[in-house]
Amino acid sequence: MKKTQKSVLIGFAIGSIVTAAATLLSTPKSGRELRKDIKDSTNKLKLTIMDVKKEGISLKEQIVQVSKEGVDAFKEVATDLKEDIKSWRKDIEPNVESIKENVDTIQESVSELQEESKKPVK
Repeated sequence: MKKTQKSVLIGFAIGSIVTAAATLLSTPKSGRELRKDIKDSTNKLKLTIMDVKKEGISLKEQIVQVSKEGVDAFKEVATDLKEDIKSWRKDIEPNVESIKENVDTIQESVSELQEESKKPVK
């Protein structure tokens, strides 16, 4: 450990000890009351930490559950979409053939008209 780090650590420890002693000497409570208050505060802190931990675990479980539900919903939507596209293709297939036939007929008519227009007028 570097010398400056040791100095900071020692300073922090001495400061904590001095603060604790000053608090004990200047407090209007007896040592027994002070120890009881400290114990009660420590217990409250432990309970709060346990509650936060439980809430964190619960939140994690909820996030995992929502993620799984989201994946399942996405898969279901994707499957439905694929089926809808297949159905749509099946529905328009006869129309596509009909349109192709009509286009072919129109092209034949245009070709005939072009041939007719090339003939001399009598």
